[in-house]
Parts: sequence; C-alpha cells; structure tokens
Amino acid sequence: MNSNQRKSKQLGMDVSTAMHKLRMKILFHMLKKQGENICFRCGKKITKQEDLSIEHKKPWLYYPGNNNRRFWHMSNIAFSHRKCNKPHIHGSNQHRKIGPKNTIWCVTCQQFKNKKDFHKDRNRWHGYQNQCKDCRKQYRNGAMV
Repeated sequence: MNSNQRKSKQLGMDVSTAMHKLRMKILFHMLKKQGENICFRCGKKITKQEDLSIEHKKPWLYYPGNNNRRFWHMSNIAFSHRKCNKPHIHGSNQHRKIGPKNTIWCVTCQQFKNKKDFHKDRNRWHGYQNQCKDCRKQYRNGAMV
C-alpha cells in the first residue's frame, strides 16, 4: 500500500478529494476573516462553506481569443453562492441575448447583427454560431486576442 492509499484509507475518501475540501475550508475561513464572503451575484453574505463557489465574472469557456487569460486572471475571479453561480453554466437560457427579429448577438463585437452575418450551427439554441463571420475570420487570422 503506497502513501496516498494509506492517507485515503485513514481519511475515508480519496486524498485529492480531501485536499480539495481542505483548501475550500481554508479559503472560506480566510474570506470570512477578511469580510469578503459576499456573493458576487446577489450581494448577500455567504454563511456556509458548502455554499461557497468560485466563479469567473466573465465567461472564459467558449469565448474566442485567449481563454487562458480569462481563466487565470485574478480580476476575473469572484465568489458566490453555489445556487447563484449555476444559472450561467453553458447551455443555460438565463443569459441569452435576444434582440430584434432576424438578429443574433455576436459575443466578440458585442452587438446584434443580421442572421446572414453568421454561419449556421445546429448545436446552438438559435441555430447559428455565437461569433459573426467577420469576427470569426479575424480570430482565425490571428487578429484578435
């Protein structure tokens, strides 16, 4: 039996799971101590460690450009209740941008454009890609970061 197996047996769970729980416990303790246990979404206090969630203020997944920068940048990190963090997971309709008829929101140039300016994508809720043709072309050519 190796060291990790002995630790897991004593802890009653996988050692990596236990380490994650310990880190979250330490993080919650420090947030409370500093008075930073405020939910980014609803503005209310996070009172229980089990409710603590680390989230990104601006989405990084499926975002064109340098996703790693948005993932790791501390200015994009916030804390929230788990229940407040869930609505914006991929596939949710709560943050869908619905504009005038026959328009689609471009996530890159941040504006509504005519549907003809988008390639089709049957896997998306509205049937079109989330980036207009112009922005997608610039992104592919390396002009956008």
